Amino acid sequence: MTCINSIGLPTIDKLVYLDGDFGAVPEVVYGDGDGIVHLRTVLALDTVIGGDPNQRYFKSILIPNVTHNGMIADDFALKRVVTEILEANQASS
Repeated sequence: MTCINSIGLPTIDKLVYLDGDFGAVPEVVYGDGDGIVHLRTVLALDTVIGGDPNQRYFKSILIPNVTHNGMIADDFALKRVVTEILEANQASS
């Protein structure tokens, strides 16, 4: 299994409602990710699946500074995705 994700872009980490006023506009706190999926989520998958000693075929790839949608739209990222697919197909043949 190969997991390809982007990192390095501001991604919503949490919404802070001051004084518990959920009717107010929240303060947005950003963290790392691809603009949609937070890095913490990616690392959780790496920990759960990549940390499983019975899962010998897990590979995690992090591509910097590409948006979530850019993974299939940005030339560099798309080439990397296609390369990984081709390598996985060769390995399983």
